[in-house]
Formats: sequence, C-alpha cells, structure tokens
Amino acid sequence: MNGSAHFDINKTMNTFSTRADQLLRLFVTLLVLAYPAATLFINHGDSYTLGLLTIIGIWVWIWDSAHVWLNRYSGMLCLAFALLFIVVVLSYVTGYQTEAGFHFLGRYLRFLFILPAYLAFRRYPPTAKTVFIGLALGALTAGIMASLEFMYAQGPIRIDAETGLSIIFGDLATTMVLCMVAGFGLMAASSRNWSVPLLILCLTGGVAATLLSGTRGAWLPLFLLIPALATSAAGFLKRRYLFAIMIMIIAIFCSSYFVTRIDTQGRLKDAVHSLKDYFVGLTAFNHQHNQRDKQIHCDNQSAFLKAWVNMYPANQNSSLVNSIEMDPELHQLGFCQYGYAIEMQNNDPSKGAWYYFPRIPANGSTQFSRVLVRGAGIISLDGESSPGIHFDTSTFTIKEIMSKNVSGTSIFIFVPPKGKINLVPLDSYPGEYSLSIADTSVGKRIEMWRAGWRLFLTHPVLGVGTGAYKVKTNELIQTGQVAPFIGTYDHPHNDYVDALSSRGILGILALLVILLVPAGRFMQAIRSPDRRIHAVGMAGMLTITGFAIFALTDTIFLHSIMITWYVIYMALFYALLDSQAVFQAEPNQTA
Repeated sequence: MNGSAHFDINKTMNTFSTRADQLLRLFVTLLVLAYPAATLFINHGDSYTLGLLTIIGIWVWIWDSAHVWLNRYSGMLCLAFALLFIVVVLSYVTGYQTEAGFHFLGRYLRFLFILPAYLAFRRYPPTAKTVFIGLALGALTAGIMASLEFMYAQGPIRIDAETGLSIIFGDLATTMVLCMVAGFGLMAASSRNWSVPLLILCLTGGVAATLLSGTRGAWLPLFLLIPALATSAAGFLKRRYLFAIMIMIIAIFCSSYFVTRIDTQGRLKDAVHSLKDYFVGLTAFNHQHNQRDKQIHCDNQSAFLKAWVNMYPANQNSSLVNSIEMDPELHQLGFCQYGYAIEMQNNDPSKGAWYYFPRIPANGSTQFSRVLVRGAGIISLDGESSPGIHFDTSTFTIKEIMSKNVSGTSIFIFVPPKGKINLVPLDSYPGEYSLSIADTSVGKRIEMWRAGWRLFLTHPVLGVGTGAYKVKTNELIQTGQVAPFIGTYDHPHNDYVDALSSRGILGILALLVILLVPAGRFMQAIRSPDRRIHAVGMAGMLTITGFAIFALTDTIFLHSIMITWYVIYMALFYALLDSQAVFQAEPNQTA
C-alpha cells in the first residue's frame, strides 16, 4: 500500500515537472519572439523581460543547480560580465562619489543577470529559427511604427518610440537588421513561397526605422549588411535575388538622402561642417586663453568670422554678409589683432533685415555681451521683438548689450533699408563667441572626449570614479581647459572614453573583455559547417561589432535598455550554441 502511494506521488511529481517544463519552454519562446518589439514599443519592456528571465533562471538554479548547465565557455562569459561590475564598484568606492554614480551602479548591476538569463535559455532553449523570426518581426514592427509616426508628423522628426532617445531606437533597429540578416539563409530555406518576400519586407522595415531615427552612429554598421547577407544567404537564394536585395538597400539610402523631412542629407552635411567648425572655434579659444589678460579681446580671425557668419541659414542665404579684411581702424584700437570684421549690407530700399550670430550664454541671472559696431542700426540679445539698443556711429564703437533672458544664445542685428553695418565680437568671458560655432552635436562629443582624456591622465588606474565625470569636467571648465557647453553632461558620449576617464585602465580592460570574450566564441561558431551554428555565431558577432561601433559616439553601456539587450542576447546566443536544440535536435540541419 505504501509502495503504491509512493509510486503515485513520484508519478504525479514527474507529470507536474513535465508539464511545468513544457509551459516554461513555451513561455521562454514567447518572450524571445516578443522581446525585440517590446523593447521599442512597451515602456520598460526590456526590464520586464529580464526580470521574468531572472525568475526562471533562479528556478532552474534551485531545481537543477547551476553547474548542470554551465560549462567553460558560459562560465567565462559570466565571469567577464561580473568583472566589469566589480571594476565599476571598485572605481565608485575609491573615486569621487556622487549621486549619479550611485544610480549608475544600479544600471551596471544588470550585467550580473547574465547568469540567470543564460540558465533560463539553457534549460528551456528556443530554436534558432525562433530567435531570428523574433528579430525579423521586431525590425518589421519598428519600420511600420516609425513610418506611421513619420507620416503624421508635421515636420522633420527623429523617431524614438518608447526608448526615449532616438539614438537608442536607431541602434537597436540596426542591431535587429544585422541579426536577422545573419539568420536570413536559415529562415529563407523554408519551402514556403512567401518566406523570402516577407523577410525582405522585414529587412526593409528595419533599415527604414534606422534611417528615420536620424542616428548617424547607427547608420555606420549598416555597411555590414551586404557582406553579411552574401555570407548568410549563399546557397539558399539565387544570385538575382541577392542582387535585388542589395539594390533595394542602396535605393532606400539614396531615396532618404533626397527626402527633405528625413534629413539624411542634412545630417551628413552637418557632421562634416560641425567637425570643421569645431577645430576653428577651438583654435580661437585656445589662443584667447593662452594669450589672455584682463584687457578686451577681439574674436576677429578670418576663419572664425566666416564660420560664425554661416552658422544660421538667414545669413548663409544672403550674399550681402561678408568679412572685410585688414580694416586699419581695427588695428588702431589696439586689442584687435587681425583686422577682420563682419560687413552686413541691406540694399533693399523699402525694408530692413535681421541677422543672427551665435554665442555661448553666460552663467548668472543677467547676461551681457559686447561688440564693436560701425554704422546705424539696432542690436539686441532678446530677439527681433526686443526694442534693443540703437546705434549710429561712423567709427568702431563698443556697445554693451544687457538681457534678463538667460536662455538667449544669439546676437540679433537689425540693418535698416539701404544700410550697412560692420561688426566685431568682443569677449565678455573666454569662449563667448569662439566656442559658439563648436557648440554642435559633433563639437560637444569631441570636446567631451578631450575632457575625458584629461581626466584619465590625472587618474589612470581606476579613473575619477563611476559617475564623477560631470563633477570633474566642471573643474576643468572652471580652469578654462575645456569648453563650458559640456558642463551639463554626466558621460562623454563614448564608452571607451567613459571607461578610461571614470574607471581608468582597469575600466577599459573590463569593457574590452565583455566584447572580446564572446567575440572569440562566435568566431569559432562562424567557421562551423553547421547552418544553425554558423547563423548564431554570425548574429552574435554582428551584435558585438554593432555595439562596438555604437560605443564610438555614445555611452551605450550606460543605458539600461542597451545593457539589457546585450545581456539577453549574449546569454541567448551562448545557450543556443551550447544546447542540444542547435547541435543535435535536427540531424539533417546541415543538409
């Protein structure tokens, strides 16, 4: 009797365990399918997914113990991620501690979830094809939603969905496209006639989403599409289909270049001009700072004035705004070294014209700026609606403009009908005008990298401390070593510079470890003749390559969404390589 009861209990437990495994396997598969789209379009969708995987992973640990599923490769991966977190904590403890640094620790804590995520995927692995289908659906959803938002927008727009940042949206859309291309051949091998057209539609949607994000850093990895597609789909698609897909990708890029509202052309041109203007402005700023005394200083180098004039479209479209050369009156003033000035001439006999010139706002409740002017007109810091200061002088005269509008960033000049005005900017504080042309997306990044490098040189081993970048950069600003317009940023928009400045040599080594350790494993998988192993290895390698490129222009490993994505997919790709679902589940997989 007791033996029969004991047998019934074991049978019941086994039945329960089998059903639980089936349900959990189905649940994990659904998570993998939904995660790419959920990350972009559900608020905190990434956190919910990681939390659920963590719970499942802990269950696996308790039920089976972790060592049952861990091996040498996965153990090294988890160790690499744990090492990064240890260095982050060590840098925070030994460096300058800030509230921002404490919050950053919470984000970096996600790297430790690589272990439960791997255990969940290892115990209940989805098929490789399921993973790639989820990525393809995510790319298609991103393209459709981004296109709809773009169509209903009134003007130029950069799509960000629920990520909160267009940079993150663009980076993740690019990552989906690269990964689905890695599995293109695997998915295209289906005998169904609609599979290839659907995959091409998903690919188109993902590329469109990337372009609509306006994220230039996300466009660069897209150049990997063609070689990745040729490698992954070789033998599964006819050459004419591959050629058609490549032409389609090129056509999307070319068409976006000429669509004004997408502004691909403007974004690319802006990057080139901003880079040039940054070095012009920085040269002028460094010269002022090195040669500076308490006397008034002119910003009247020829290269700077030309860039300063061209900062606003209203000035660029006028052929009547020029720089005049070697005005002898400027030399007589003593503090103008170069003798260049801006000349604005209005030939219209019936109406006046406004011109705008950028400047860096001063700190404090009241702003003031000084300029040298010659001629008759109005000058203001508060815009065209302000009464401004009237002037009428036949010689260069200093005018000081006051404003209570602390957000103003421009000098406004009104030239009356048939009037002509000459203008020379005068520093009220270092960099007021010279740094204004460097205050762009590109210029800010380069200046932040320069500040980060200076911080690294002062604290080379463990950096200034996790989260201390902003505080320490503002110390450099106070001493005039870097531009003041980067003082509001708590990270340098570059993961490598962030690692060096905040965590020192140990920090950059830890960052490289989480990139290179999985890269070595994926390179081995790419060389495999097995179709699925090759596809998973290619997807993992493209993910790492994409993140390594994204890290050049943004601090991606400081964003929770990006950390979660990297943790989940590194764990998932490793589990697929380690699981029987990839190696042995389908004996004809290499056919």
